[in-house]
Amino acid sequence: MNAVFLSGGGARGAYEVGVLRALMKDGPPIKLIGGASVGAINAVLAATGQLDELAEVWQNMSTFKVYRPRLDVWKLRTWTSLFDNRALFKRLRDEVHWARLPHSPLQVVISATNITLRTNEIFTSSDITYRHVLASSAIPILFPPVRIGKHWYIDGAFSLLRPLKPLLNAGADRIFTVFLSPRRPRLRPPSNLFQLADRVLEVILSSSISADRKQIDNTNQEIERLVSLGIDPDTFRHKPYRPVKVIAIYPSRDLGNVGSYLIVSGDKAKELMELGMTDCYRVLKRHNLI
Repeated sequence: MNAVFLSGGGARGAYEVGVLRALMKDGPPIKLIGGASVGAINAVLAATGQLDELAEVWQNMSTFKVYRPRLDVWKLRTWTSLFDNRALFKRLRDEVHWARLPHSPLQVVISATNITLRTNEIFTSSDITYRHVLASSAIPILFPPVRIGKHWYIDGAFSLLRPLKPLLNAGADRIFTVFLSPRRPRLRPPSNLFQLADRVLEVILSSSISADRKQIDNTNQEIERLVSLGIDPDTFRHKPYRPVKVIAIYPSRDLGNVGSYLIVSGDKAKELMELGMTDCYRVLKRHNLI
């Protein structure tokens, strides 16, 4: 089963839309999609068949159509966020075809951080509502926590230690992982607070995916060792520890500084989507998948 995981990254998420458009048009058939933060939004819209609409929305988006700075300073002592994201709340509630999601051939798995129980929780197509998606993308301090039932939730990317595990549990044997920062190391030290914040966010949003991939690679190597000793490879085909191919899709260039996570621009979104499509096609060709 082919699966894709979409990482978090705020306004950089337009890059993921470009990747999805290329992957779902010309790549191997995708049956499962996972995501956290903005990746959760993109995953749900892909599953409801609204990918083209999503691309159009990104290209006509601006920051104030997603969130605004809070101005009710007389309530400062009771603030739980710096921004008001009711515009995003309304768009998720009213514009997503939620009735399609439980019946979609594309299964969805998203996560959110339960700050009541201090755990990460996974939600699937049959569970997901606009509140779950809003919770998964509620960046702490910037956006308010979201109540679901008796519990409060924030961005799932901040507590997701094994982001690929739900996809593995669902039966994926090839996973495309989409990152929102380049693969190459940053050799120069940060020269100011903004650059430091950019590096910290990149670590938070991508390190768990890389660690999960490392664990999968180690499992693959162990399976290869056992096969070399004469064990039938079919023994592992339906086991939890089975061979899994992980294919990473990284941006071929920097997507911007720390402001690129927060500032939403239609022109920038179009540029990122085009880059995502180009990078995805390059990866598909490299792996002989088109």
